[in-house]
Amino acid sequence: MSKSIVEVTKEITFEAAHYLHNPKWNRAKNLEIFRKCAGFRKDDPKASHYPHGHSYRLRVTVQGPIDPETGFVVDFRILKEIVKREIYSRFDHRFINKEVEPFKSRPPFQPTAENMAQVIWALLEPPLKNEKVRLTEVILWETPESSAIFRGGKK
Repeated sequence: MSKSIVEVTKEITFEAAHYLHNPKWNRAKNLEIFRKCAGFRKDDPKASHYPHGHSYRLRVTVQGPIDPETGFVVDFRILKEIVKREIYSRFDHRFINKEVEPFKSRPPFQPTAENMAQVIWALLEPPLKNEKVRLTEVILWETPESSAIFRGGKK
């Protein structure tokens, strides 16, 4: 039998807070572009950098040949350990703008779902290569109805 290429997927959830704010813009422009995510408190017009939280859902898909001895592309346990170590431990219950690289050291690199999906890809790709699988897709849901999908390419 030829080596079949199969995709394997793992999902996790994590809780995190963020705001979207461009320091080059005034309050009005930040509110116009980022609306309620702009990091401003309604009850205090002078306060800024006020986070809001999300229950994120992450789906990671890898592909590779089925090992003829184990029947695995990659053991789900190993895939889960990598995702938990590289992503969950960095993002869960964190204030992304202030605690998670590269967002905390590169403002205004916005912690949007689109940017987070690319950062997650960059964190997962090296350890997954060590398992001899290829990362094919990262999907990050910020809400149950809204997600960003990254399939590699330029970051």
